[in-house]
Amino acid sequence: MAMLIVLMLLPGALVAALRDQHALAHQQSPFWCRKCCTAKCDSQTEEVKGDLGQVKFQDCQVTKNKPLEVLGETMCEETCQTPYFGKSKPIKVLRTSAHGPQQCFLRFFPWYQGICEDDCCAAKCSGQSYSLKSEWKGQWQFQNCTVRKEPEEVQGYGTFCVEDCTVLHSKEPQKAKVIRRSGPAAPQCELYHRDLPLQELATDFVEQLEKTALTLTHENYEDLELMRPDKVKSFLKKVKNEVLQPELNQQNYSQEINATQNAVIIGDLHGQLFNLISFLILIKEKYQDKGFTTLDGSALLFCDPGIQYVFLGDYVDRGERGVELLLLLLAYKARCPQGMVLLQGNHETNKMWKKYGFAKELKYKFHDGLSTGRFEEVVELLPYVAVSRGRFMALHGGLSPELESACTGKDGRFSECLAKDIGQTTVWPDPHTGEGYIKSQRGRKIQKFGMDLAEAFLKSNNLKVMFRGHEQVKAGYEMKTKGKYVVTTVFSAADYVGMFCIDGQQPPWDKKMFSTPGQGNYGAMVLVDRETGEAELEKLSPRRSRALASKFTGASCEWDFGLLQESQPESPASKGTLESFIEENHKHIKHLTRGSSDSCSLEKVETESLKEEARQILRNSEDREFEARKLIDLQGEALIHGENLEICKAIQKDKITLEVYNELDGTDEKILETDIETREDDMEADGVQ
Repeated sequence: MAMLIVLMLLPGALVAALRDQHALAHQQSPFWCRKCCTAKCDSQTEEVKGDLGQVKFQDCQVTKNKPLEVLGETMCEETCQTPYFGKSKPIKVLRTSAHGPQQCFLRFFPWYQGICEDDCCAAKCSGQSYSLKSEWKGQWQFQNCTVRKEPEEVQGYGTFCVEDCTVLHSKEPQKAKVIRRSGPAAPQCELYHRDLPLQELATDFVEQLEKTALTLTHENYEDLELMRPDKVKSFLKKVKNEVLQPELNQQNYSQEINATQNAVIIGDLHGQLFNLISFLILIKEKYQDKGFTTLDGSALLFCDPGIQYVFLGDYVDRGERGVELLLLLLAYKARCPQGMVLLQGNHETNKMWKKYGFAKELKYKFHDGLSTGRFEEVVELLPYVAVSRGRFMALHGGLSPELESACTGKDGRFSECLAKDIGQTTVWPDPHTGEGYIKSQRGRKIQKFGMDLAEAFLKSNNLKVMFRGHEQVKAGYEMKTKGKYVVTTVFSAADYVGMFCIDGQQPPWDKKMFSTPGQGNYGAMVLVDRETGEAELEKLSPRRSRALASKFTGASCEWDFGLLQESQPESPASKGTLESFIEENHKHIKHLTRGSSDSCSLEKVETESLKEEARQILRNSEDREFEARKLIDLQGEALIHGENLEICKAIQKDKITLEVYNELDGTDEKILETDIETREDDMEADGVQ
């Protein structure tokens, strides 16, 4: 009692001090503290599963004297320091409570108190190397790497550990982002694709696309590694900045064809990758004895001063493999810039892509992860004209008044006279056998050019031949002559709007467009001897083109569209006649002309003129159905240029085509209706209600 009175009279702080001292004395006595009295984990280590490896415990102190029951076992808890990312981190440690040697390990409730056990705990890429496939031979060495604590999601690839390293190679050392898969296995470190050189990306694309792309179906497009939005974006940006923009700055919108031996002219491909592969196979076989060097990493392409490939544009739309085809051509261009001449066509614009399928293909294959704008800013840098001085010129469409005015008498030096606005006028015109400029079925603002104009223009530039694409032709090529001057149309998409390797199903992104078989036409290319100027035609049937591509890639096809159309099951979209289809679409015409004082009907004189023109075209054709389809297709392109009234009149012109077709043929056979059906979708997409 006396002691209690004394304590009550003492100040509070002194009371607390005496109480703590009394408690400490009891804790240090064997009777009071039997198990968790002193820290025993100093300098002990624990091996963890992940990047940290061996964790060392330092400066440990007992957290609680009272033992803990953990999973049915008595444990002591200590607080220790451990090295962690160059610093010291406090952690909770448990140790067994028993006599003799005692085991210490990280406390797992809660999980390691923020200690990284599995992913991205420590840098592991220092001293590793990465071998490039491209022309930069040798290995890139990674040094002085530091790890980012959190793993990163690399779009489309998965989760990676990321390290920032100094990269040593043949050039100056540089800082770069390095990715590796996390976990205890030996590290696999590689440059993040944004830091990969263009040549490496392009090599990767060539190797994957040549052999693999055609084997994929709509069920497994993502199995192709390069079909990742981030990687494609990086590739497109590098092609634009490192290849196409410098070339445009140097040569304007014209490119010289200066191969010492041969030039190859390839026309419209429209997303049909099997056509491209089959033509490249034929070229390889044709010139195998000339000693041309094959591009490293490619099984198909020559990259040699002796040969140039000239493509006339229209790489995408209306085909199943537009993405893969365009990426492969750009990869070839990146790897062999001088050997590849890629020209712009009328389907190298966002506006066309939204109407004719490429936009839908991108959306489906990349799940909205890649916009058409990424591609448009690349292809808009492509030239419009290629010239072999003293021999020939190549472009997509043909002669326009603007090109004629600016570039007549330039001796083929079109880089001095071409501008973007002039080039854009060249992608739409078609030739005709008469004289002067006449109206085109392609739209109100487009004109056909006469062979007299072509002759004068070629002569003024010391050229003999104009190679152009743009126009679907049954045989894959067509020649118009005026004296010794020639305009040759080259169309390379055999079985236009055909499909390949689709598991017997329509490409799901645009079922209306692919609702009928392909058009059964041949595809063609022209092989030009640069020394003599002689041109050799090579054409492929759809059957042979598919067979060549299938043998090379190992791809297989369950349906063979366009070869035996009469044996194909009738698809719902092709039921009925063109006549009934037009009637259905005319329900929308009143919406087109709403609020307009103009009449949608054609004048009598214009109607008779159109009928006579259709008669001449169809009467002289060996395949009237093919030519009727073609007329409908051309009139559909008025949608791109015309206003609402022009759209309406285009449908009226389709009725005239049907009338003349039935008049000449004496029957009401089915004609490809896809373009007209697409027209209704175009009106809705353009907000025409």
